[in-house]
Amino acid sequence: MSALIESEPPMSPRENLRQLAAARGESLANLSALIGRNAAYLHQLVTRGSPKRLADDDRLYLAKYLNVDERKLGARDPWEPVF
Repeated sequence: MSALIESEPPMSPRENLRQLAAARGESLANLSALIGRNAAYLHQLVTRGSPKRLADDDRLYLAKYLNVDERKLGARDPWEPVF
């Protein structure tokens, strides 16, 4: 019988955003201003879960700014047909 390897669950888009901002030395307030939102917008997203997800344009802009794949910030995988 093979041993089960425990792996950590993937981080949520909110946790990814928090860590990416911290690694870059950016505050969530500054990133909120960057996308034209009030200073508390991303802090509320990360801590309260409101809004439930980033708007598509906000997510794309942040992903480009942070130089990460949009899926790290909650974008869905593109649909592919199954053959």
